[in-house]
Amino acid sequence: MRPQPQTNFPSPRRRFFRHCLLPLLFLTSLVGQYLLWSVVTPPLPAAPRPPRTTSASISTRPALATSFERLLPAGHLELLIPPPPKTPEPPPEAPVPHRARVAIIIDDLGFVREATEAFWELEIPLTFAVLPWGRYSAAHAREALARKQEVILHLPLEPLDPQTDPGPGVLRTDFSPEELRQQLQANLAAVPGITGVNNHMGSKGTQDRALMELLMAELKKAGLFFVDSLTIPTSVAATVARKYGVPTAVRDVFLDGGGAEAIPAQIGLLIEKALAHGSAIGIAHTRPGVAAALRDAIPQFEAAGIELVHVSALVK
Repeated sequence: MRPQPQTNFPSPRRRFFRHCLLPLLFLTSLVGQYLLWSVVTPPLPAAPRPPRTTSASISTRPALATSFERLLPAGHLELLIPPPPKTPEPPPEAPVPHRARVAIIIDDLGFVREATEAFWELEIPLTFAVLPWGRYSAAHAREALARKQEVILHLPLEPLDPQTDPGPGVLRTDFSPEELRQQLQANLAAVPGITGVNNHMGSKGTQDRALMELLMAELKKAGLFFVDSLTIPTSVAATVARKYGVPTAVRDVFLDGGGAEAIPAQIGLLIEKALAHGSAIGIAHTRPGVAAALRDAIPQFEAAGIELVHVSALVK
């Protein structure tokens, strides 16, 4: 019998062992190792879910903070992260200082033409007190109003000296109440565009309480203010005006009592009073040279920071 030739092919048993049994054993070993590892090793803790936040609770710290929070002690993170810049607060507004105010009244308009017309060229606020029944009374009042100036009635009141003539339209202490009312109403109507009244002379009339009571009651009805020219210190005019609710003020300085040449010194006194009390009232008259002296004094007011106003701005 001839011997069978040997071949390199494995037998069917070997092929089964190599292709099926060995992979099965290897897979079984892996499963066993995994089961053993899961029993011995404790499970890792689940990572905590971050809490839900709203827009109001989201941290405003930079993202860099989360990288260093676990490495730095508490309270040291701020050393590495500069704080956000602070918005500078605006400086408080400085209070605006109130300027002292001065009103100048020009008395006695209506009877003198040239000395009055000299005031028309002054480009400062002036209050013109016009006498009733003068030749130029209505014309002077209208001209002043056309120049944006203030007009008041210069009301003649009884003086102390019976020999002194205060002019037409005077109110006397011996008039009956009806005579006083009629004369006052006629005087008020004689000067157009008036907003108030001041007294012409009247050192006796302004001391008479009954006369002042009647006068202020009528001015209250007419909606007019009253400026006491204070021709005598014992005048009760301002006191009675306040009693009746009539806006009032009192003259501080007569500017031309010593003539036009005394006006610069009197202006200085007027400025001192305005700076001390916040306001002051000066009175001058339609005399030759007074308008020019006032024009020359304007720089005095400017240097002192004085505001010139109509007298209606100062009555209370």
